[in-house]
Amino acid sequence: MKALLLLTLLQAQPVGTAQSVAPSPSRADLHVVAGWQNLHQEQSPQSSDNDWMSDIFYAGVGAGWYWTDHLKSQIDFGAGTEGQKYRYEQVTIGGNQGYQSSRVTVSRQSLAIGQQYQFFRNAWFHPHVGGGVDLARERTTTEFEATTVYDPVTRVSRQTTPHHTEGPDSRFVARPFVEAGFKAYMTRRAFFTADTRVKFRGDIDEVLFRFGFGVDF
Repeated sequence: MKALLLLTLLQAQPVGTAQSVAPSPSRADLHVVAGWQNLHQEQSPQSSDNDWMSDIFYAGVGAGWYWTDHLKSQIDFGAGTEGQKYRYEQVTIGGNQGYQSSRVTVSRQSLAIGQQYQFFRNAWFHPHVGGGVDLARERTTTEFEATTVYDPVTRVSRQTTPHHTEGPDSRFVARPFVEAGFKAYMTRRAFFTADTRVKFRGDIDEVLFRFGFGVDF
């Protein structure tokens, strides 16, 4: 009888010890990120240029709350530097053809609210997918060069519009987004994070690559 009681105690001891040292799951995290912002800027049908502004530096901060080990709500605020693009368009003025060149400058600041599903549990590497809505303030300035057309009758080039600037114009836009990324833990709380977000406004409107560091609470 004593031997049976001793055996029961020995078997129960590891379970109790494991329960006492098991870490409590994280409920929230904070992170800072940097990356590259690629913006879509529609061109007129007369323009032959591509529609993208690339290599815009981006920085942001964010916080998340875990409802379960896998389901997480997240809010982010970020902004990019100004992106610039030159446009060349063919114009017809008074029956004469010419070309108009302009420089477009765009910057965006955004607040994103999203939901993520995080895979795995109690692992060092956590991939995730997610989606949500992005609320952005867009500021656009367009600087037009003087337009000159050639008159084949008089064989003289003449200026039709002077150099001028339109803007800055500001507007607010709401866009859905999807994302995929991961968290890779360096310690039990500190992690490296990276993700890619694609935002839509009809077609793809923005592609954002981010990476950074954070901590769990």
